[in-house]
Amino acid sequence: MAAEIEPAVRVTVESLRAYGVEAFERAGLPPEGAAIVTEVQLEASLRGQPTHNVGSIPGYAKRIKAGGTNARPDIRVVRESGVHALVDGDNGQGQWVSVVATRLAMDKARATGIGVVGVRNSNHFGAAGHYAWMATQERLIGLCTTNGGLVLAPTGGITPTFGNNPLGVGIPARRHHPIVLDIAMSVVAQGKIALQIAEGKPIPPGWMVDKLGRPSTNPADFAEGFGVPIAGHKGYGLTLVMETLAGLLTGAAFGWDHSRERTRNFSNLADIGHFFLAINPALFLGEDEFLDRVDRMIDEVKAGEKAEGVAEVFAPGEPEMRARAHNLREGVPILPSTYRALLAFREEWGLATELEAVATA
Repeated sequence: MAAEIEPAVRVTVESLRAYGVEAFERAGLPPEGAAIVTEVQLEASLRGQPTHNVGSIPGYAKRIKAGGTNARPDIRVVRESGVHALVDGDNGQGQWVSVVATRLAMDKARATGIGVVGVRNSNHFGAAGHYAWMATQERLIGLCTTNGGLVLAPTGGITPTFGNNPLGVGIPARRHHPIVLDIAMSVVAQGKIALQIAEGKPIPPGWMVDKLGRPSTNPADFAEGFGVPIAGHKGYGLTLVMETLAGLLTGAAFGWDHSRERTRNFSNLADIGHFFLAINPALFLGEDEFLDRVDRMIDEVKAGEKAEGVAEVFAPGEPEMRARAHNLREGVPILPSTYRALLAFREEWGLATELEAVATA
């Protein structure tokens, strides 16, 4: 008999927000930073993203409290022009640094038509799609990427050399939800594999390889194995491009600088690099004309003939935006393993905030 799958626990948005802010302030972040980091993680949970969500709060908080991340960074611009800036994150929490950088890119795009901001000396920034989505809220096109801990090897190799280096792209629309593409450069994010293990679920074939590059579904191979690039050599090529934008171009650490031995030790500076681009469509077309054309494109995507068994065709990010609207009303679904981990962390740190479960019919 198959094991019964535990249902998700729905928790109120307000209690999750208060929980995150308390945890991060307890770790040492000032109120502004605690609020920003919490909001980025909460938004990921609202969209139904299985990783990089509120479940990451305990790990981030522990790293900050241990001194691995600077709790009170001096996030500063070290080089700037009318259309670009280079930001030093002073080893601050990646979400805080990235929201500052994204806002700067958006300001420049509104003023000049384009804003390009590179970041060095930062940390893990959560879900890439969040910063792309931020741009769409100002009717701008947004693009971002980051580098990080090594989880991918080049095609033909078995030495992890690149992070998952996700790509986030946001395109505003008028009648429709904005288009938001958020993809890792591996078949699945490493966090999703870790979540399968935590939930006691099998690892599907094709998700990872062992340390010798052999396909594996054995959880014991996860720690020393690595991910599988999307579309083989094409995914590897994209990963290298993202590494160039986020790491090489910004002066941040890259490649083997992010070895597992270094990243797993909190005493080592992570020096993660990010890259943010904001484009004002008014550079090319009137705003209204551009938004109308985006709506038309989405209309055509959704109006086309559907494959057998398909009820609706979605634009990138549309299911997540629908989930967000639903979860804002009904409460945020938390996987059982994540919920238990959040409760354990609350007890461990003596947090006052209770996670208020939403009553179900």
